[in-house]
Amino acid sequence: MSSFLELDILTFLRLLVIGNLVAMVMVFAYRSPGNHAAPIRFFVLARLCQSMAFLLISLRGQIPLWLSAHVGNPFLLVGFAFEILALARLCDSQPHKERLLMLWALGCSTLYWILDSTPTRLVTITSLAAALIVGTGGLHLLGSSRQSMLKTLTGSIYLGYAPILVLRGYLAQTDTISVMTVHTIQSVVYLIQFSLLLVGTVGFLLLMKEADDQLLLESERRERQRRTLQSNFIDMLTHELRAALAVVKISSSSLKRQLTDQPPELTRRVENIGRAADSMSAIVDRCIELERLDRGEQSIHLSECILLDVVTALDVVCGPDNPRLRIELNDVDSVLADRHLLEVALGNLIDNALKYALPGTPITLRSDAEQRDGKPGFRLSVDNQVAAGSAPAAGQVFVRYFRGANAHDVSGTGLGLYLTRELTRLQGGDADYRCGPEGRVSFSIWLPAPDYPPEAEQ
Repeated sequence: MSSFLELDILTFLRLLVIGNLVAMVMVFAYRSPGNHAAPIRFFVLARLCQSMAFLLISLRGQIPLWLSAHVGNPFLLVGFAFEILALARLCDSQPHKERLLMLWALGCSTLYWILDSTPTRLVTITSLAAALIVGTGGLHLLGSSRQSMLKTLTGSIYLGYAPILVLRGYLAQTDTISVMTVHTIQSVVYLIQFSLLLVGTVGFLLLMKEADDQLLLESERRERQRRTLQSNFIDMLTHELRAALAVVKISSSSLKRQLTDQPPELTRRVENIGRAADSMSAIVDRCIELERLDRGEQSIHLSECILLDVVTALDVVCGPDNPRLRIELNDVDSVLADRHLLEVALGNLIDNALKYALPGTPITLRSDAEQRDGKPGFRLSVDNQVAAGSAPAAGQVFVRYFRGANAHDVSGTGLGLYLTRELTRLQGGDADYRCGPEGRVSFSIWLPAPDYPPEAEQ
């Protein structure tokens, strides 16, 4: 019977060695978004020290006693201390308490070399020291300022293990128990030790996950707060800018009417003021549309829109660069869209072409019937020519805030094409970009026909 229990003890020890190594791998495999480098480092050291300790203890009788007992047991205590430090770092860590804990583990370890340590005395020292370390860890978790059910449960298990270790130390000094009882107690202790290994590993991973979740929630809260402040600022800024630009526009128009008999140079300067005000107004409008998209507040009212009517009503088409535009649209081609959003999208495409097309080259607007995924619709294209080698890559043009290499001499925000695609997708369509030879580029939007309602994001 005694040999059977001895075999069970060895089995437990080997399981503890393997279990600690597996726990190291599990912690390494966990990908944490938070900054848990220190806790992970302490936990890995803890499992490494405990693996070494149980390996040396399992070899008792095969290696010198000083190596098995006087080295193995200190490794075990230091391993316990590192484990508690790892858990403490995941909670509200206090550095001075951590240092005291490690000093206690190292101080107890020196007793193995100072005292005349018989086997029973070694068991008592190890048990009492480990009980203090484990109990301290349990109290630390229970006393955390940010308490949770997980911390309470894990701390209670650690704290509950301390009296068992104390009992083990007491029984080691008792001469009235039999050898069989000693082995039985050892088997129970190592079984509990294996359970604590599982609890410690799972608890550490769950506490790390809990800390990551709290970090994520805090990050989301700060992001919501930032968005709210940003939205309020943009609302205030756009309101003030619109009021100021309205005054500039009215003043420039009034000056232009009064300067009929003045030199042409003076008239051109006034016109430049008006164009600058119009450009600023367009930027403000794009910022407003972007903010609505980000808030999810962009309303959509779908109706039949005749493409020719929409295009000819755009301010950018009626502007001074109108002679460059070639409109090749049928007066019957129509799409199912939100009239306002369609005007914004088309206006951005035309404005982009007017800015970047080579001087003197034509800009063509045309529509083509096209089916997508079995849905009938129309593709409205804006074709123009840019400088050779300046055409952007297909994966960049609709990126938020992207501006091409030739944009340094052109005013803009990099939002126009991004808004075009997003607003078109809201209406159940999409935006495309094609690049041909000799700098020919084509930007287009596709929208479904009126008799085929799209699956728009309402």
